[in-house]
Amino acid sequence: MKKAINLLMLLLLYVVAASAQKYDVKCLRGDSVAVYDVVETIRSEDTYYSKGEKLVFYLHDGDQVEGVDKFYAKDIVDVGSSIGYAVIQKDGKKYCTLSENLVFSKDNPEGVEDKVLTKSDELAHTIQGRIFYSIIPYIIIALLFLGVMVLNILAMRSKKIRSIAVMAIPACIMVGTLLEIWAYSVLGTNCFWWCDKNRYGFFGSLLRIIPFGLIVFYQVMSIKFYEPVILGEAFDGDVQDGISVKPALISMLAAFPVLIASALICDFLGLGGWIETFLILVSFLLALGIGVFLSLKRNIELMKSKKLGLLLTLFTVVYILGCIVAVWGLIVVIFKLIIQILIVGVIIGFVLYAMPEPKGGGGGNVTYRTVYYDEDRKAHDSAYARDKANEKIAEREAGKIN
Repeated sequence: MKKAINLLMLLLLYVVAASAQKYDVKCLRGDSVAVYDVVETIRSEDTYYSKGEKLVFYLHDGDQVEGVDKFYAKDIVDVGSSIGYAVIQKDGKKYCTLSENLVFSKDNPEGVEDKVLTKSDELAHTIQGRIFYSIIPYIIIALLFLGVMVLNILAMRSKKIRSIAVMAIPACIMVGTLLEIWAYSVLGTNCFWWCDKNRYGFFGSLLRIIPFGLIVFYQVMSIKFYEPVILGEAFDGDVQDGISVKPALISMLAAFPVLIASALICDFLGLGGWIETFLILVSFLLALGIGVFLSLKRNIELMKSKKLGLLLTLFTVVYILGCIVAVWGLIVVIFKLIIQILIVGVIIGFVLYAMPEPKGGGGGNVTYRTVYYDEDRKAHDSAYARDKANEKIAEREAGKIN
């Protein structure tokens, strides 16, 4: 009997241990993370959580907490990934904090499953994630494009600097662009965390978006500013005489829609296996290759050298990819920041417009109209009605005199 009780106690302890999920605090930025109160709502026996407004305390690197659940702070219009919060328990009370600052603890017994962290949270603590969740690569990108701007200005004033700028400008643009593509490939739209209103509020995000927008604008225009540097004084600004970008841009934008359309057509025709793969790959490469080939052909003619034309086209392709990532990122952060306010404004305006006008007194929505009085001081809605009434009054008075 005693052995059975001990066995039962051990089993209960294992179940309790297996259900308890421990997490270590590992801050992505700084050495502490904010913990907020949490709002718990129960509907149809399901529990829903939302972040409260009150900041309760801070957790620090190395602290350990017990994870209970997870929820997402979604915007009115959700663009890109939402901010994930972990519901934690401390001293019998529930709170929430950003899940990206937690890692699954090694102190968890064998058999305990992680039910709080996602792949995105785990990725944040890899080497690549730590790099792009720091501000350093984004400062490097900004400095590279600032350097391009300075070189462009100086190159137009000095032939010596111009000979350096011919190679230095595309090198800076390519390094900055590759960093952008790398960041996006690792974190997706989360790589724009540094101007997310859920982390920094409306005005904090706006202050970051403004310089971001200026850098993106310069990045898009940088190849046009580079043309006078590489082509020299003979370049007169004519688009037809400049670096060929448009054909490659059109092909790169069209390639993925063509890929999707090809897959749908193959599915509709019932094609599968290697035939489907071959047709999809061929259609994708054709859509991508036609424009790139046209740009390559024109750039070779422009540079009068196959080697230089090939290098220029390679630079152009990387430049286009970087511009697509940067412009898309700018659209996402602006959309997330502004669209909610616009939608709320539209809803409020619609409600106010659709509200019925109050009837009776109250002094609101007063409508004024002109009233015309005749000789007998009777009111009329128009001057014509008043004049007619006055004519009848005149006739009546004339009959009395006669």
